[in-house]
Amino acid sequence: MATRLAGGQSLLDRLPGREALLEQDVRFRPRWWTARVPASGWLDELPEDPDGREYRRISRGGVLAAADGSDDWEAWALLAAGVWSAGDRALVASRGARALGGTDPSALLSRLRLAAKHLGTGRGAVDAYRAMLRGGSANVKHLGPTLATTFLYVADFGARGTVRGGDALILDRFVVRALNDLHGWSVPEDGPWTADLYARWLDVAAEQAWLAAIELGRTVRGDEVQHAYFEHGKSLT
Repeated sequence: MATRLAGGQSLLDRLPGREALLEQDVRFRPRWWTARVPASGWLDELPEDPDGREYRRISRGGVLAAADGSDDWEAWALLAAGVWSAGDRALVASRGARALGGTDPSALLSRLRLAAKHLGTGRGAVDAYRAMLRGGSANVKHLGPTLATTFLYVADFGARGTVRGGDALILDRFVVRALNDLHGWSVPEDGPWTADLYARWLDVAAEQAWLAAIELGRTVRGDEVQHAYFEHGKSLT
């Protein structure tokens, strides 16, 4: 186990705290999703972006609230995860919408439920991610690792509670870039990212959250660390 916080004070400065984390939001255009994804009309009801131009905003807390345990919540959670993951990047949204709209809704729901069943049990997040990879029992065509891990993050958060959060975390190219920089890894930023790599990332995040908690004298959530690594990775561009 490491005894030194990777990134030092720079990482600590990027930890937003629970309330600020949940208030983070992104802007997007609902029509990028509603044209392809069934039952996505609720996106038009989200708050308007001050910039207008058909943009709406969704907060991290709003995304996590999609995993509310209601009927077919898994499909809602995947859509919210897709919107959060893509933000205002139209091309990324188009790819996400293709994954959500390109699979029979009942088959999609079945696979998402299969993945979610792994969560909350031992190394369930890793097993769930493995099942969602190509060739896995819960694989969804065109669903890349970033959107898959974002769905798992949302689903696990709903299963484990709003205060502590879950164990599953988002893995994207900026996090990979930060891992390469802070830990001397040599992982391709464009993938593929294996289940073993995902397990290593979750271990690092848990370790860094523990070290940061000692430094700050408060509980530090794994998704705070994920946000800090994301921001560090973006700063390297």
